[in-house]
Amino acid sequence: MSTTEAEASPLFALLARQWNLEVQVQAGAFSRDGASLAFALADGTLALVSMEDPEAAGVRWRMSIEDGRSTISPRARPISAPTRVSVGEGPLRLSAFGPASFLVGDANGRLVRVEADGSARVVVECDSAGVDAIANPCAAGDGMEGDGTAWVAASGSVTRYDPDGGTARAMARYEGTARALAPAPDSASVALGFEAGLSIIDVQETAGERFETGIGPVETLSWSPDGRRLAAGLLDGGMALIDRADRRVLRLPDYPAPVRTLDWSADSRHLVTGGAFRTIVWAMGEGGERPRTLETGCSGFVAVEAARLNPHLPLVAAGYENGMIVVMAIGHRDELVIRAPAPGGLHDLSWSPDGEHLAFHTAQGWAGVIDLPAHMFKQINRRTA
Repeated sequence: MSTTEAEASPLFALLARQWNLEVQVQAGAFSRDGASLAFALADGTLALVSMEDPEAAGVRWRMSIEDGRSTISPRARPISAPTRVSVGEGPLRLSAFGPASFLVGDANGRLVRVEADGSARVVVECDSAGVDAIANPCAAGDGMEGDGTAWVAASGSVTRYDPDGGTARAMARYEGTARALAPAPDSASVALGFEAGLSIIDVQETAGERFETGIGPVETLSWSPDGRRLAAGLLDGGMALIDRADRRVLRLPDYPAPVRTLDWSADSRHLVTGGAFRTIVWAMGEGGERPRTLETGCSGFVAVEAARLNPHLPLVAAGYENGMIVVMAIGHRDELVIRAPAPGGLHDLSWSPDGEHLAFHTAQGWAGVIDLPAHMFKQINRRTA
């Protein structure tokens, strides 16, 4: 592994495992049990990382009885490389599937189930059109709880797959190529994002009641955990909130860059987004009240590419286009720099289900996981409680 600015950062060197996978990293996901981490690569392979780390930061953490100071000792052994598994033709779509495995869709329409040990089997051959998107209900802001199913958009149809082996009927039909997919928390509706807008389809109705709005190219979709609102991040900058009850669309256009990530708090009161020169946290209002922003983190000259909310603490991790990663408390400006600016930029972040590990990856081939034990943030947690 070659040296980067990030590796020269003392804190990053103590907390992180990082690898140069030498090919574009397209997605990353933790398994629902938190024991495994997978990165989908442009060459059609999956890089699997075991979270069983005998030298995790929490193990190397010490607190002095005399003065209460905390220290982390360096690793004594080299970091193990991820296991590479050949899956299919890139680009790959990736999702957690069941408690301990992953579901991967490829450009030829295959769906492959990959276990933590690297074993793989084909679940279904869709067709040569490829898999548009894979998603889970309640995948954001809820600590990765849910029923473990995966919803797949491919060949104009949305289908739900059960990790125990059952395949539900086609849940919805659509035309064109879906850019984003989000099942509602109650699985009664599914949202699809397209180049020109989005559709919300009622999957419980025989006729498939459908709501459509032309809000522009949709980059990402996320339901609030209470199912009341759907957030849509837009490629041309800006965001839209759709009220599920009355289908009212609220545009929030003041973003200088594409909004590629959306994360809800478990109580649905806060929505965290990227796409600006600082982390944007929206506090949701009641009824028709317009949401307001909570000043969080520092403003700069580089756009936030990804912002992810910790599933258990009022903390946000933000990754910038220049590769820097910071952690901050909601409603506070102080930031802890975890990863200094580094080559390769940054594509996305993801928290582990227990909120004590933060995975990151870049388009240029860098990927890693940062240990952030909860006791590191006890002071912040007390201050924001």
